[in-house]
Amino acid sequence: MPVDGAVVRCPARIADLADATHAGVLWRGRRGRLLLDIPEVARYLVSDGQLIEVEPVPGADAAEVRRFLRMTPAAALYLQRGIPVLHASVALTPAGCAVVLAGDSGAGKSVLLSALLHRGWRLLADDLAPVTLDEDRVPVALPTWPRIRQWPGRAPLTTAAGRDGGLDAAVIRTARPISAIWWLGIHGFDPIESHAVEGIRRFEAFGAMAYNRPIASALLDRARYLTVAAAVAGSAIPIRRLFRPRGRWTADDLASLVDAESSECSVPGATCHRCPRTSAGIAPS
Repeated sequence: MPVDGAVVRCPARIADLADATHAGVLWRGRRGRLLLDIPEVARYLVSDGQLIEVEPVPGADAAEVRRFLRMTPAAALYLQRGIPVLHASVALTPAGCAVVLAGDSGAGKSVLLSALLHRGWRLLADDLAPVTLDEDRVPVALPTWPRIRQWPGRAPLTTAAGRDGGLDAAVIRTARPISAIWWLGIHGFDPIESHAVEGIRRFEAFGAMAYNRPIASALLDRARYLTVAAAVAGSAIPIRRLFRPRGRWTADDLASLVDAESSECSVPGATCHRCPRTSAGIAPS
């Protein structure tokens, strides 16, 4: 299964990473290498941002092996290429502007993304969002792969023409300038709460939204990370903290809020049908 141009070898025989400089419960790493061991699924070795070797556990479900490949191993691939990765989904408004929906597992990213897709938005990335700079130093989100879950009670996704197009009809496969970031969380109060992230907290927020922060810290070159983080923090891209109440269905309310706030692009030069110019090196839809 291809992962953004990388070579994937499966099955492969993977030796221990004896010269690791960093380690966690299920992983060991050093510059240019990450070894991940998922019990009862597979071992994954990611090398130099170009190669992923997979050693499935005998009898492991092939779908589970593929699912885990698209998580931390895929993130490590981008990190080894010097590209920060956010724990986020990225959706495009009907006008074509990229909106990042970031948050920890369980924060509601995929549910909110699904609700937006049913409102005519499109999908750029789900759960794992690589962020880099284009030729004009504008922060852009890179496309990954469609992996969105369809939630019970939702009608099939449709194309703009109203035909049932499934997920493929809603997927965009070109990098897009980021027009807004919503950082999702949960609180113990009933109302939905939203407020802007300002000042130095913008820089801190970018780091807090990173995908698997311990591994990101071990693999990503600090200078490259700081370049992208500073570009985001110093830009006009709005970052909003969005809290939903625990234990109550709020996907439609959250989608209405994000949809209303994102009706206009706020970043000059963002790639969308309402903006007069397209950033260099980024293809429009």
